[in-house]
Amino acid sequence: MKRKPEFFLAVLLIVLLASCATGKYMEMKPAERTEILGTVQTVFYISGSYRYRSTVNTQAYISLLAEAQIKYPDYNVDIRDIIWAIGKGDPSGNNYEYTAIGKVIKMPGR
Repeated sequence: MKRKPEFFLAVLLIVLLASCATGKYMEMKPAERTEILGTVQTVFYISGSYRYRSTVNTQAYISLLAEAQIKYPDYNVDIRDIIWAIGKGDPSGNNYEYTAIGKVIKMPGR
């Protein structure tokens, strides 16, 4: 009987740690009917004092959109289904590396 609370606590801790290390952002809605052109990936850095989820989400979107515009210059593009993960930090803990990947969708227009 004693192992159940310990097991539950261990699982809870793993879930909490995993939720802090990765994120999903701008998921494609089922009603969104658009052409998916492909995927793009990028690496970006964020200062340790600005590592809020909203900051990481915004930087991931901006970096991925810049990559998509380079990869698909003839299209009006946007990014959906962004997934990011934290990578290495520098020894002083000031900057952290993030990797992001997202789907490139074709927007109306060009």
